[in-house]
Amino acid sequence: MKCEIAKVNIDNFKILKKLQHYVGVFLFLLFVISLSSCSSNKYSQSEINKYLSNNRAKAKTSPISFLVPKGWRVVDANNKAFIDLWILRNDLKVSLSLLPFHSNSSSNNLEENLKSSILFQKAKYKNEINILKEEPIKLNGKTVLPYNFSVKGKNYRVILFEHKNEFYELTLFGENTNIKIEYFIQELVISSAK
Repeated sequence: MKCEIAKVNIDNFKILKKLQHYVGVFLFLLFVISLSSCSSNKYSQSEINKYLSNNRAKAKTSPISFLVPKGWRVVDANNKAFIDLWILRNDLKVSLSLLPFHSNSSSNNLEENLKSSILFQKAKYKNEINILKEEPIKLNGKTVLPYNFSVKGKNYRVILFEHKNEFYELTLFGENTNIKIEYFIQELVISSAK
């Protein structure tokens, strides 16, 4: 009889231990989800302060401005009709260019404009590019849509975003260089938009 009671107690103890484990995992996941939903920006203010200067660059024709990354400078665009703001890294190997995005799409939303943006790029490069869509990113509580492609050693990453009911493309460009290490700079610049 004692043996049966001991066996039942051991079985109950194992079940209780498993239940405690599952409840602990559930509470941990709930905590992580609630913590991530409270954070509205991918980057902290200390990261923004570390990599961006206090110098704010205003677009030529659009009501938008950004903080300039440290080690970068604003230059006059050769063709002001297309490039609204041009920021160049001091070593001249990487640049950021801002373009207002105007679409003929009747449903003027971010996802539809992303499709139009990709079609424009494919037409511009005569379908000789392979576009890689990236996962949407949350910056300042808003979704932005990035994609990237390469053409003959030239690497591009375009982020389509909305600011004050206007759509923009901020393009990161590098020739014969890996621009992936600059993705966070591009995202920080968008985070600083005013």
